[in-house]
Amino acid sequence: MRQNLKKILAALLLAVCVLGLTACGNTAAVSQAEAGAYDEQTLQAAANVLINSWAGMQEDEIAYYAGLDTKDAESVIAYFSLPFTPEAFVTAFEGYRSSVEELGAYVSTDGYETPQVDGDEITLVTNITYENRKADLTLVFDEDGLVQSVTLDPEYTIAEILQKALMNTILGMGTVFVMLIFISLVIYCFNFIPNIQAALGKKAESEKKDEPEEEVTEPRIPRRPFKKIKPASGPSGFMADKELVAAITAAICAYEGTSSGGFVVRSIRRADASKWKKYN
Repeated sequence: MRQNLKKILAALLLAVCVLGLTACGNTAAVSQAEAGAYDEQTLQAAANVLINSWAGMQEDEIAYYAGLDTKDAESVIAYFSLPFTPEAFVTAFEGYRSSVEELGAYVSTDGYETPQVDGDEITLVTNITYENRKADLTLVFDEDGLVQSVTLDPEYTIAEILQKALMNTILGMGTVFVMLIFISLVIYCFNFIPNIQAALGKKAESEKKDEPEEEVTEPRIPRRPFKKIKPASGPSGFMADKELVAAITAAICAYEGTSSGGFVVRSIRRADASKWKKYN
C-alpha cells in the first residue's frame, strides 16, 4: 500500500510538471523542422519537467521510473503528454539515479544556453546547481519536437579530474605490474619441471623393478615320429610302399638326368651305414 502511494505521489508530481510545460503555450516544436524555427520556452519547459521531477521525487520513485520498460514508458508519456521518446525518458531517470549521490540536493537552475540547430536536431543545454557540484543537462530534440536524447554531466574541479586520472593511472600500472610478476613466477616455475619429471620417472622405474618378472615359456612343439621303413620281403611289401618307390624313382631320374622308362624299381633294401661313410 505504501509503495503504491509513493507511485501515485510521483505521478501527481509529474503531472504538475507537465502542467508547467503546457502553460508555455501550444506553439510547441510541432512544425520546427518545416518552419526552421523553435520555441525556446517549450524547449526549456521540457528540461524543467525533468529537473522538477528529480527534485521532488524520492530515491525509490526515481528507481521506479528508471526501471520502466518500453511499453510502460510509452503509457506514462501518452498519459501525461510528455515530449519524450520512451528511451530518452527512461535514460534520463537512469542517468540522474547514477549521479544523485555525487550531485546532492537540488539548489537552483542557473540558466539555459542558446539552443543549437544541427539539421533536424535542436540541442538545449541547461545549467543546474546542486548541493555538491554543478551539472549540465543536455536535451536533444528531433524534427517533431520530441526529446530523443538526455545527458546529465556533473562538473568536476581540476583537482578532482587530476585525482581521477591519477587513480586510473595507478590502477592501470598496478594491473600491469601484477601481471608481469605473475608471468615471472610462472616462468621461474619452469625450472622445477625437469626435476619433477625425473623424480616421477625414478619412482616409476623403482615400482617396475619391484614387480616380479613373469617367466616366458616357449611352447613345446611335439615332434612327429619318423616312420621306419621296413625292408620289403616280397612283392606284397613292395607294392605297399608305392609312394616311397615313386619318390626314389624321381630322385634317381633327377640325379642321372634320364627318364623313368629306362629302369624299373623291383625292391628296396636298407644299405649298411659303413658303406656310405666311404663316399663322404
